[in-house]
Amino acid sequence: MIGNVFISVPQADIYNELPASITSYDWVETVYDAENPEAEPTTVNHHPTWDSLGERNKAAYGEVIVVTVGEDVFHVYELTASWKEGEVSALLALGAGLAAPSYTLMTAEEARSFISENAPVYQ
Repeated sequence: MIGNVFISVPQADIYNELPASITSYDWVETVYDAENPEAEPTTVNHHPTWDSLGERNKAAYGEVIVVTVGEDVFHVYELTASWKEGEVSALLALGAGLAAPSYTLMTAEEARSFISENAPVYQ
C-alpha cells in the first residue's frame, strides 16, 4: 500500500468524475488524425471517473477492491491525496451527510479491516 488514503465509492457512482478540485490524476492525451497525417495533433485533457482512475492506477496501487456490505456494493480506491492542496477536504465533502460506508475516507488499517469484514466480490 503506497497511497495515504482509501475511499469506498458506491458501485452506482464509479462512472462519476472525481471532484474537480482533484487534478493530480488528470492526464493529457495527444490524438493524431490517421486519415490526415499532415494535420496538427489535437490535445485532449482528461479528468478521471472513479472507474478510469482505478484502471489507470492499477500498476501503482493494484486492483480496486470490490466488497459487498449487505445488499450494497462498494469499490475501495487507494489514493495519494494532498491535505495542502485541498484534495482530502474534497474527498471528505463527498461523504458529507451520507451514511458510512458511502464515500468513507479511511486509513490503510481501516481499509484492511473494512475489506476483511465484508465479502469481497471477485471479478
